[in-house]
Amino acid sequence: MNAVKDCYLRWRLRLQQAEISAAGFELDLLLEAFVGISKAQRLSYPEQLLGQDEMARIEAALSRREAGEPLQYLLGWWEFYGRRFAVGPGVLIPRADTEILVEQALAELANTPSPKVADLCAGSGCVGITVACERPDAQIVLLELSPQAAAYCNKNSKALAPRCRFLQADVLRTTAGLTGLDAVLSNPPYIPSEGISGLQREVRQEPAMALDGSADGLRFYRGIPLLWRKALKPGGLLGFEIGFDQGQAVRDLLADAGFSDIRVVKDYSGNDRVVLGRNHMGR
Repeated sequence: MNAVKDCYLRWRLRLQQAEISAAGFELDLLLEAFVGISKAQRLSYPEQLLGQDEMARIEAALSRREAGEPLQYLLGWWEFYGRRFAVGPGVLIPRADTEILVEQALAELANTPSPKVADLCAGSGCVGITVACERPDAQIVLLELSPQAAAYCNKNSKALAPRCRFLQADVLRTTAGLTGLDAVLSNPPYIPSEGISGLQREVRQEPAMALDGSADGLRFYRGIPLLWRKALKPGGLLGFEIGFDQGQAVRDLLADAGFSDIRVVKDYSGNDRVVLGRNHMGR
């Protein structure tokens, strides 16, 4: 009864009944993480028997997942731009949509030697650390206010890009003395406050601090351009991830703050996802 093939069918049904759409995909990841059996091993040795300790570990993990704990928190990691980032309670989970911001930043900085870049509201550090990995000559500063997120940011930096510098700071109140930046990048909180309760149950377990962008979701898009413009070089890049319906509003806020060459970039689903602008102060 404890053969992998039998347990797999039973456990997949449990996840499906918990309304987890990618039940098979998630179960394979959990099996590898908690029992050490990869998908390839499961398919190659379906009669393999699971011991009581193994059964207990996976059963406990499944119960937590059924209760709505994010898969990524259970695993302790999630992939972003081809690299594994440590995640857990207290830090925003990296998402594929955010890779659009990284792609655009790398393209914009392609001809800038040794770019100086700040990643605001860094969370896990996935944006700034990925830029550091893709551009070994870059000077990256990661800024995050939450102590819980800071722990993951530092852990990921040490594992993937040790030369990144970390600062715990409220990016709406201080530029932390940074000047001469070639780019300021941010995936800030942008969900309107009243929308938090309607998010998926898994998303609601992520830190509200990383999700709640005030009543209209635009708090950080108002504050960062005005404050951080002085930290950018003339012609420096400001790049934001945005909500799918915030493109025009954020474009207008950047224009009001004195940025130019503003453009909105869509994600692979055709939704507005990134807003970019240039600081032409002094020109």
